[in-house]
Amino acid sequence: MPYIFATRRDEKMNEEIIIDFDKLIDKYLYRDVRQRTPGRYYPSEVGQCLRKAWFGIKMPKPVEPHVSKVFEAGNLFHSFIVEVLRSEKNPEVKLIESEMPLKYNIDDFEISGRIDDLIQIEYNGEKMIIEVKSTKSIETLREPSESYIMQLQFYMHITGVKKGAILYIEKNTLKSKAFFVNYEPKTVENLIERFKKLHKSVVKNEIPEPEAKLDLKKRWMCNFCPYREECDALEKGKV
Repeated sequence: MPYIFATRRDEKMNEEIIIDFDKLIDKYLYRDVRQRTPGRYYPSEVGQCLRKAWFGIKMPKPVEPHVSKVFEAGNLFHSFIVEVLRSEKNPEVKLIESEMPLKYNIDDFEISGRIDDLIQIEYNGEKMIIEVKSTKSIETLREPSESYIMQLQFYMHITGVKKGAILYIEKNTLKSKAFFVNYEPKTVENLIERFKKLHKSVVKNEIPEPEAKLDLKKRWMCNFCPYREECDALEKGKV
């Protein structure tokens, strides 16, 4: 039960005070829906289905409370990793910067993002970008998410840092698993083309194809898509 009970007693009454802390958290995490400005995009968008990204720009929706909590939990885990990297107990690495904002211009639009951590490996002076993700279990992880790889590749392209890692933290145990990634120019070329494709569809008001539905490996994304209803209606010719 998401309640904490407290009892207040005086001469006239016995009153049970009930506080719903879930609602307190939901209200704290709630953010107003803001209309997106065409021409400004995020690195995470082109790693997902472009139709979902298009809907998110054209028809923004409030983030569901349970999704907001997942994001906030991820922020808390990242804060923990920052302290680990910053600690004098770990002289093997040096934290250069955390939550590092980036902007990158392509043609007539802008991509803005934020790197989780930039570190330096002390024994050879090599720099590395770290992206921190939380997960229920690291035992089932065989490879990192493709969208995370694409996001990391783009950050490496912007900064010129050729090494990166996607670091998964297990929520219940704080165990970790890291996947190390080298910079791949071909992947970045594909990313830039996807950004151009998304921007063109937004400017011309043309809905992209349902990539997740058309790819068996990505079809699971539809189960978590906030625009599934609109997408299904579109495919059935009801929109």
